[in-house]
Amino acid sequence: MIRRVFIALLLLVSPLLAETPTQRVGQPLEIREIYIPGGEVKAKPRRDRQPPLMVRVVEVKPAKDGFRYDFEVQGLDAGSYNLAEFLEAPAGTVIPAIPLEITSGLPPGLVNPNKNQAGELPKLGGYRTKMMVFGGLWVAGFVSILLWRKKSSLAAGTDAAAGASLTERLRPLVGAAAKGELSSDDRARLERLVIGHWRERRPDIAAMAPAEAMMKLRNDADASPLVLALERWLHAPSNTTSPGDIEKLLAPYA
Repeated sequence: MIRRVFIALLLLVSPLLAETPTQRVGQPLEIREIYIPGGEVKAKPRRDRQPPLMVRVVEVKPAKDGFRYDFEVQGLDAGSYNLAEFLEAPAGTVIPAIPLEITSGLPPGLVNPNKNQAGELPKLGGYRTKMMVFGGLWVAGFVSILLWRKKSSLAAGTDAAAGASLTERLRPLVGAAAKGELSSDDRARLERLVIGHWRERRPDIAAMAPAEAMMKLRNDADASPLVLALERWLHAPSNTTSPGDIEKLLAPYA
């Protein structure tokens, strides 16, 4: 009897003498070698998120008239707690008070971060934006120069063609036709030059369609040599046509 009274008094007084375990919110707290007389106790199951402590029994070691326990506790809210309220024991077993402290304070040596202060937003842009703008301007300028040079070349070519005689305009086209190197556009241009020339000199073909005019020119004494030669080269190009032959064909157009 005296022994049981002594143990009970010791259990009641020991929490007052021992230093209260303390840990920060969210950090695990280990409480080791806690002697509890009687039957084996277990952590109460968490049925919802209301309990401020998460308790886990890490190890149970048999001891005389009871057990020794190692607990791991994680506090979810700051405050002072009694671990015994989060344990369940069999009938006849009284769990002594197991105080612990959960705090939200920082450990010694750490300071709170500085508060954010309102400041001016950085200006839109920067080195990358400037480089993109300069690059875009350079590309636009380069394209403008290319278009201007192409337009100038076309204008120069048009002026040169406008100043050239009919023979000078026909000569390269006829030479290309003889070699079979005449493009569709140049062939159409060649036919327009030939028909246009003879329309000015043959009132009877002035109102004819191009195809009809070409048929008419096949039988014309002056126009037929070049027209028939063009038809022949269309099917059988010749590399033996000399410049003298071309000049003879172009004689009626001088």
